[in-house]
Amino acid sequence: MRGEYIALITTVCWSLGIFPFTAASQRIGTAAVNQWRLLLAWTIISGILFFVNSISIPQLFSNPHGYQYLFLGLSGIIGFTIGDYCSFTSFTLLGPKLGSLYTTFAPGAALTIGFLVLGEKINLIGIFGICVTLAGVIWLTLSKKDTLAAEKAGFTRDKKGIILGIIGALCQGTGLVLSKLGMDWYSDKLPTMHAVWIRLMFAFTAAFLVSLFMKRLVANSKPIFANKNNGIPLMVLGTLLGPVAGVSFSLLAIQKIEVAVAQTIFALLPIVVLPVNFLVYKEKITIQSVFACLIAIVGVFILIWRNRF
Repeated sequence: MRGEYIALITTVCWSLGIFPFTAASQRIGTAAVNQWRLLLAWTIISGILFFVNSISIPQLFSNPHGYQYLFLGLSGIIGFTIGDYCSFTSFTLLGPKLGSLYTTFAPGAALTIGFLVLGEKINLIGIFGICVTLAGVIWLTLSKKDTLAAEKAGFTRDKKGIILGIIGALCQGTGLVLSKLGMDWYSDKLPTMHAVWIRLMFAFTAAFLVSLFMKRLVANSKPIFANKNNGIPLMVLGTLLGPVAGVSFSLLAIQKIEVAVAQTIFALLPIVVLPVNFLVYKEKITIQSVFACLIAIVGVFILIWRNRF
């Protein structure tokens, strides 16, 4: 399958996965959903590698090199443990429509980290693209009409949600660069599913350690085992769409096509979210929200394709 199609499937999976995760977080709690869905996703990926790909348990741990553990492990902690926790909290407070728009900051973060770590070029066109994306996000954030539409659907323009949305996007952009380093920056390329397995292993371990350190492990586990407000089916659905299918497809996409092309397609996420958000939460699609999403995506396009102009 062409890499562009895989990237598009990734975008659809991520877009749809936002909604069950948002609902599950509202019912069970963001921290509980984040740490347990990571463990669930890692278990599913382990089963696929063991039963479908016929990779033995010793091979799962011995095949990757040390640098792959390092970069993919950091990617999992930064992108999943921290980034997704911030994004889920943002979705819960702001709603999927505005929360998803903050994901357009991720390519800017990836460019900045790529400049610092990989020596990638950054120029005035790239900076202009970041500013255009920022303008689109700010417009929707400050829009009074869209604020009223969000409030009718049960969401607010909470400052905490805005800050966490930005942090989440920055972490996810950083995680993408680290994933690229771990997968094929060096001569020995690691299979996509195996890379996801490492990312998830470090991510859920970090999430549980933080929960244990903060003495929240029992509190975060009770709603899971009690299936509070019937939130478990939603968490499972979100896990299948997000860290299992979506992340696996995303890493496969960046192995088949340029990261720039893949990121451009991933940036379409807010556009896919708009109609689904209307169907699920009945949040009105305002003219401001459509144009703000388009402006943000144009900014991403300029940023990513800066060296081809």
